[in-house]
Amino acid sequence: MPHLPPFKPLLLAILLSPVLSIAAPPVIDDGQLMRSFQTGVGAFVGNEGIPAADDIAKTSKAAVASEQPITLEQKPVASTDYEQISKSIFLVGSVYKCDKCSDWHAGGVATAWCVSEDGLMATNAHVLASAKGAAMGICDREGKCYPITSVVAVDPDADVALFRVKGEGFQPMPLGKAAPIGEKIRVISHPGRRYFMQTSGEVSRYYHQPAHREKGAATWMSITADYAKGSSGGPVFNTAGEVVGMVSSTQTIYYNSEDGTPNGPMQMVVKNCVPVDAIRALAEGAK
Repeated sequence: MPHLPPFKPLLLAILLSPVLSIAAPPVIDDGQLMRSFQTGVGAFVGNEGIPAADDIAKTSKAAVASEQPITLEQKPVASTDYEQISKSIFLVGSVYKCDKCSDWHAGGVATAWCVSEDGLMATNAHVLASAKGAAMGICDREGKCYPITSVVAVDPDADVALFRVKGEGFQPMPLGKAAPIGEKIRVISHPGRRYFMQTSGEVSRYYHQPAHREKGAATWMSITADYAKGSSGGPVFNTAGEVVGMVSSTQTIYYNSEDGTPNGPMQMVVKNCVPVDAIRALAEGAK
């Protein structure tokens, strides 16, 4: 009777191989990332062609049309992988100096994402309009910073802004079609300086907001995925990795309040987002 070779080591190797091939998940060091942002953006202050954050804010408070329609790139390949998608997402904010030390400090930090390989980025209009201090820039997940050089287009009513940074070889996110109600979506943003946090949910509704005082009419998309202060400008993307909206604001519903003022138990937080059609309209020069 022929001798059969042992099979246990081979079987063990087969069983273990999938486990051994799984890479460890990325770990974000929030403190180190903030230090990189502060020193990196601070290094741009006073450089030729780099506007002060105060000047960027002044430009962004009113509607700004692009000098020519922006052709949204067709090169981006949608990805559903967190590590790939997060390469297209950045911290965005300004830096300033206090009167107690020589270090650069970060002002408000929000979220931005890449529209084109040559450095066109998107965030909320209110993010740029509220900037204060010296230079303004973005920072990627690895801590590399890029200065904002110009504001390309702004629609304050729709809360969309396109701006350009100095750099190249960026990985843009593709824009998708308007997401139907109930579609599954994800958000990667920086709530409460917890950087590159992913949440998930679905599109819950679209609604029309009429013009009020100096604010023009706009259409908004609501989602159920969580986000908070610092998430402004974060991309909302579908299961194919296509951008279908952008984080904008929240509205808290209190039991005994009709106008949003805190009164009685808090019942719900509504998450309001810019629909993708408003982003595309600003890029293409259509209001």
